[in-house]
Amino acid sequence: MLDRAARTARRRWGWDTARIDREIYAPFPVEGPATWSDTWGAPRFTGGYHPHHGQDVLSRYGAPLLAVEPGTIRFGTDTLGGRVAYLYRPSGGFWYYAHLRSYAPDLTPGQHVKVGEMIGRCGASGDATVPHVHFAYFTADMTAVDPMSALVGWLRSAEHGLPTRHEKPSEDPVIPVPLFHLPYRARSSGVLGEDIPAEPVEAAASVTPRQRALGTAAFMMLFGSAVWGAPSRRRRRSGPQGRQVT
Repeated sequence: MLDRAARTARRRWGWDTARIDREIYAPFPVEGPATWSDTWGAPRFTGGYHPHHGQDVLSRYGAPLLAVEPGTIRFGTDTLGGRVAYLYRPSGGFWYYAHLRSYAPDLTPGQHVKVGEMIGRCGASGDATVPHVHFAYFTADMTAVDPMSALVGWLRSAEHGLPTRHEKPSEDPVIPVPLFHLPYRARSSGVLGEDIPAEPVEAAASVTPRQRALGTAAFMMLFGSAVWGAPSRRRRRSGPQGRQVT
């Protein structure tokens, strides 16, 4: 859904990558196609046994990685994570991005970033074998917290914003509805219990040409029977055995 909206924004409206990141993908941390499964706590053995304290989000090599919250950015390197980025919150906790290909060239350590701003690009540095970002959260006292609920929430938040921000309402042609097609509901006028037409109940959003033709034909038949039917009945009389003859 997000990828389709991004393609439309780029081709039809000429949006650049920064605007697409900010207004379509944010606050999700990866721009473009991405997937992940729940690997929190899974065993890892590189560098000695340790549980997996994060979620691995697979994406294309070089995909922009985005700030999920406003915060202060810092960069670093380590054996397992390769090139890493730390997005610090005011509380001292931080979001951890690992296996980056590169850092955003216009950012400097300690700089404040906004939601949706690119902080680096997805890669396979460190002990990664395929392009992905190891995404994690640590509290100020370095307690690891599973970021799964945050990832799901950000994805839903980004998708929820699409209908009002990026999808234009369909412009289906509307066929005019003749007055006699409008359904009316009666209401009491308060005068001798007389019923008068109320405001039209919502008419059908559209009427097909076939329905319009049938309605017109029905109207003409009713109108014709009212005009020509009465004289015909006046010419009739009762014949033998009660049969109607002219």
